[in-house]
Formats: sequence, C-alpha cells, structure tokens
Amino acid sequence: MSTLPFDSPSRRWERKNSQSWRQPQAAHRSRRSILIAIACILCLGLWHHTRSSPPSLSPNRHELGEGDADFLSLIDRRSLPEDADWPFVAPAVDRTHPKSFKPEVKSILHSEGTEEEDQRLVFEENSQNSVDTEGTVSDTGASPNQATNDLPLEPGIVVTSGDGSGDIFIEPQIVEVPPDRLQKGPVAVQANLDPETEKAPLISSPDQPVKEKIIEAEPLDHLSLEEKADSLPEVVHIPFEDAVKDEVLHGWEDDWVAHASYDSKKWGKLEEPKIDFVYLWVNGSEESFQRTKRPFEENSVLNDEDGKWIKSHGVNRYRDWDELRYSLRSVERYASDFRNKIQIVVNSVDGTEAGKQVPSWLNNERATREVVQVIAQEEFFDREKHACLPTFNSLTIENQLFNTPSDTDYLYALSDDMLLGKQHAASDIYSPLFGSVMGFKTNAYSTTQPPSEVDAQRFGEKPYLIYTSWLLNRRFGIRKRKGQGHFGHALSRKIMREAISSFPGPELQSACKRFRGEPGFQLYSWYVTFHYLIERHREALLWSYIMLRSDVDNDGNLSWEERQTMMQDLEAGMKNEGRTTFRRRNYYHVHQLLQKAGLQSPKVNTDVLWTSLDGPATIQNADCIEFDVNECLAPGFSVSSTDAFSKNPVFSTSNVFDRLARQEPKCGDCLLKLILNKTPKGLAPLLPRADTQARQRELVIKAVMRYRFSIINPDALFVMVTDAEQVDSTLVNRYVRGKKQLAGQLCLNDDVSTNDPQELADVKQAMTELYNGLFPDPSPFEK
Repeated sequence: MSTLPFDSPSRRWERKNSQSWRQPQAAHRSRRSILIAIACILCLGLWHHTRSSPPSLSPNRHELGEGDADFLSLIDRRSLPEDADWPFVAPAVDRTHPKSFKPEVKSILHSEGTEEEDQRLVFEENSQNSVDTEGTVSDTGASPNQATNDLPLEPGIVVTSGDGSGDIFIEPQIVEVPPDRLQKGPVAVQANLDPETEKAPLISSPDQPVKEKIIEAEPLDHLSLEEKADSLPEVVHIPFEDAVKDEVLHGWEDDWVAHASYDSKKWGKLEEPKIDFVYLWVNGSEESFQRTKRPFEENSVLNDEDGKWIKSHGVNRYRDWDELRYSLRSVERYASDFRNKIQIVVNSVDGTEAGKQVPSWLNNERATREVVQVIAQEEFFDREKHACLPTFNSLTIENQLFNTPSDTDYLYALSDDMLLGKQHAASDIYSPLFGSVMGFKTNAYSTTQPPSEVDAQRFGEKPYLIYTSWLLNRRFGIRKRKGQGHFGHALSRKIMREAISSFPGPELQSACKRFRGEPGFQLYSWYVTFHYLIERHREALLWSYIMLRSDVDNDGNLSWEERQTMMQDLEAGMKNEGRTTFRRRNYYHVHQLLQKAGLQSPKVNTDVLWTSLDGPATIQNADCIEFDVNECLAPGFSVSSTDAFSKNPVFSTSNVFDRLARQEPKCGDCLLKLILNKTPKGLAPLLPRADTQARQRELVIKAVMRYRFSIINPDALFVMVTDAEQVDSTLVNRYVRGKKQLAGQLCLNDDVSTNDPQELADVKQAMTELYNGLFPDPSPFEK
C-alpha cells in the first residue's frame, strides 16, 4: 500500500489546526531523515506487495473484499470522491489553518525532483486573504486553476512521491470503501441542547443513517479532546422544532409578533426581569495563582528556551487594580433593583482555604453568599472539558459562561474593568418585549476563505473575529457582520448555548486553549452569539413564509398556484418600496411600548437603532427595487409551464429556503422586506395563517420570541489606561474633581506597558483615587 499516515513525535504539532510559525525548534525535524524513513517503509510495502496476491475488489464500489485491508481503520473517516477510478492524491497542507481548511489537491503519480521539491508536494500552503479599507476581511476566491477533486477537511492520507534520490512511480490504485466509512459532510445535523444529557451531534448523509453517539462519561486527556474536536463537524444546523421545544407562550405573544401590539388590560402588566451580573476575575499578583499557573506555562507550546514568553505574556491581563470591588459598588448603586446574582468566575488555586481565588475584601456573611457567588472553572465547565482545566485564557472561559448555574436565563457579562456610570433599568440590558440589547462597532468582517497565518498574527481580537466570521458565513451565507462593542454583553444562556453548540468542532477546540495565542483559532463567544441570534431570527421568518405559509398543501413543493400567491404578495409589497414612512419604525417607540406593558423604559441605552419587531436587521438598508423572482427564488419561478406535467425539484421548498437563507442572502433580505411592506407594523404577512395553520403558527411565534433582540448605540466610554498622568488629567480631574457626568457604562482597559515599580505604584494610586472618588460608599459585600 502506498499510502502512509505520518506518525508524529508530537501529537499536538501534527494536528491540522496547528501553526508552524509558532512551533518551537524541537518540533522541527530533518526533512532528509523523514524522507529516508518513508522510503524504507515504501520499499517494505512494495516488497510485501510482490509476495502477496492482488487484492480482490468487490463489485460494489463502496465495499471491500474479505481480504482487503481497510486503511481507513488507521485514520479518521474522510470524505472520498464518488468516482471509483480516483487516484490517491496528496492534499496541500497549511498547518496554520483551522480544522476544515479545504486544501488544494494535486494528483501525485510521478515525481522527479530534489528533496525540497518533494517535501513541497506534501506540505503546500494555499490561502489568499485581503483586508479592505473598512477593516473587513474579504476573500479573493479560489484560484481558477485549483483542482476540484478535493479531499475535504484535513489531510488524513499522505502520499510521498519519492525519496529525493531517484524516481519512483506509484501506480494508482482503486480502493472501494464501505458506506459506513464514508462521511460526505453534514446534510442535516441535530445538536443536543440539553446540558444534562450532552451528546455528540447526529450526522445524516446519503450514505450514512442517523446515529447517536454518547460522549464518554469519564474525562479524556487534554490531547485526546483536541483530537476529538478535529473529528467533529465544524457547522451543524439545529431544527427550529428542537430549538423551541421548551419555550412557553403566555398568550400575548401572537398579537405582539403579528401586530406589534400588547393589550395590558387583557394580559396585565409584565414583570420586570431579573438579570445576573457575571464577572471574569483574576488576581495575577497572588502567589498561589502564580504557583498554579507556572507549570502550565512551562509546558505550553508557546514557551521558549529563554523564557521570554513567560516573562512578558499577558501581564496586564492578570494585573489587579482592585477594579472588581468598585465595579460591584457601581452595580449596587445603579442596578440593584433588577440585579439577581453576582457571579465571579475565578481560577482554582492551591494553598488557599477555599481552593479558589476569592477577593480579599469580600466578606463571608450569609447575606453576601446569597447574592455573590464565587465560581471556579471546575464548577461550571462541562465535565468532559475538565481535562482542559485549568485555563488562563479569557476566551476559553467566556465560551462556557452559559453553563453558570442560575434560576434566570439572562446574564450581563462584564470584565472587572467595566463599571456602570448611571442608573440603569432592566430594559437597558433585556426586556420581555424586545429581548437582549446589543451594541456594535463600525468595523465589519466577512471571511470567505479559511483564516491564514497572516490572520493569526493580527492584533487583539481580530484573529477570533476573522475566524468566527468565516464560520458564520458558512452557516448563514456571506455578508459583512460588525464586531461587538467592548462593554458589558447582554446574553441569554439558552441562546448562547445553542449558538456555540452549532459549531461543535471549534467549540471543543476553543475549550482546550489554556493560553491566548496557542496554535489554532478560537470561537469568539460574543460575536458568534450576537450574530447567531440576528441570523436565526431572519432564518425563522424565511422558514415560516417559504416552508409553512406558502406551502399550503404541505407537500414540500411550491405549485404554480402557490407561486402565484407569493408573487401577488411581492407585488403588493413592491408598491410600498421606497416609502420610508409606510411601515411604523418600532425602534422609535420602544419607550412608549415598554411603558404600556408596565415595564421601565431604558435610562441609558436610549438610542435604539433597530428591533426584531421591525423585521430582520439585515433588511434595514436593503435595496430591492430590482428584485426578480426568477433570479432570486428559482429559474422559471414565474412561468407555469416549468412544472405543468410533473413536480419540478427547483421549486422544492427546502431548495428555495436554502437559496434565500444561505446561498443568496440579499435575495432573502429583499423577499422579507417586500412581504413586510404589505402591512404598516408587525410581522403578520410572514406568519402561518391563524385559521388553518394554528400548530405551525404557534411554532413560529415561539421561534420569533426566542430570537428577539434590539440593537442600540451604547452610552459608553472606553479608555486605554497607559500611565498615572493620563489617569489624573483625563479621568480624575474631569470626573472626580470636575464632577462631570459619567457615561452610562465605563471601561478602563489596562494598557500600562511599564515594569518600573515606582511607575506602577503611581498608576495604582491614581486609579484608587479615581475609583474612590466615583464610588466612595462600600457595597454590603465588603469586609
């Protein structure tokens, strides 16, 4: 057999999402020694082949004969080409890319060249990205000469073409693979959302029936989890029926969704929600924390022989200016009316009474323990992921925050350097009518190629935004998506769980990154949750209109009569296109609508830019004057003759839905916008009919309520703290001595670069003066 899987001396470095530019010198091996070893194995294989009879081939092209060796037993499952005559090929490998890089594939049947040339045939990078002036990562597309006979996901079979000293001809061989060994990629994947019975996603494909695989009960070792992550699909689709199965309606939601109306006389006043405030906190100067962290630093792949990384990395990420004490003071002053629990997420450490980091100023009285919960990572990470603990990477911890135990679904995630500056209402963060409140920056991202080594080296959060943008594009279609604001994040635990569960491979990979900057990319929890929420709301409305409302006979195909009804809807909406005042803009009336339902209106985030009650956020600036049903919905959509004698598969509701939801997102945006133009307010024209489709309508109402949201321009101030003089002149002088009104939210990000003890002491003194000046009154939780 001429296919030889490489057995790496270091499993971590051979994983396909590793980054060669970050490998230590010990990870590099002499090319010549590897090639000599490969040549010896090839010779042994050829010698053995000449002494044995040729393998018998089954007449069924996806089956092996009884005597055939099953080479797939040596490696993970791979997607293989359909044609039985395919030759073995060696995919090009970019060791920096994440799991599902689709490498360029080149047939290697005969090779002449030097040792270096032969090595390039095995490891060849092929990735081109560019960044536009708006900070948006855009794809230049695949090369027109790129081969189409790709082996998806990763290079599991490596073929060498020679040892550098002579010519070796490798005869193409046909290997027939049994159906249960084929994985063509997920067609429909169900993801389990129940944390008590967590299961691996279920994959169904044309050759593979749906199966259920229970995750092992006992924790795996760290590297085994990383390897398991490589075997999981990167993107899965969660059916709406599964997503909303636990949603409960109270009766008022139908009128609210359909007509943007709440009848308080009929339904009474709504109850103000309770919201958890969740902090990530670490005291990096604590000796027990340093002792706990040190052995993991020394064993990290980022460590170098001189120890420079250990000395320099993340000093400002672990430094403590006592910010948490004052942040809690701000919450008690400005948000105590709706504050539920305060959860402080910390590291477990050795040599302390509690076994975890606890703020030294936090008292241990019963009243405090009832409100303030100090939670170690082991107390909320999934048990399977305990093998990856402890972690010192905030991105890893953030991806698990939906698991923090609580009696409420809603949380407000904060870093300890974030404070509230004004009185808040619950609706500044979340409301029963408009859902979670989200704020975005102006820069947007749209990554259409797998992230590259260049992307991995970008500053700050950009590598994770780029990577997560690539995943979102694959799941929901290509579009620019703005980065989230750098302030507190309003989240629903169940939405965050669903969003992260939709990317099982990247999620598990992210859980195993102990330090920021380790090889590979990470799922960015805030970015993926916010945009997943926006996209699922849009997707629910497309699903409702195409799959349910328009398919009157429920046969999965749009007949000529059903298509005529859709075109009449679109024509009616087109008449109002361009009339900016025809549809009531609910985002201008959030204050009145909340008060009418008995809820407090926002006190800080009053500049509302959009609500889900106005429709999908993506329709706000959609230009739909030239919308064409034959281009957008299906070829021949407007012609009756295309399915006069038999059903035409292009009019399948699932095909039209996927086209509008993912393949041609702008077409989907315009269809939604034009249909909504039929009515001045509400989403009624997109919903199943109340009289004849009651069950389907209830399902859609549950989905639309589950994915409700509002987008705001936050009242916030962000400051990069650099030195004591800056703090004194721009913050203390202005807001403490000058009594100037603070913004609604304040983030003082530690960007102090000096290591001089006196300068650091000066900064600490200036920060203490600022915090004491702004929040002089202790909270009831302090000693």
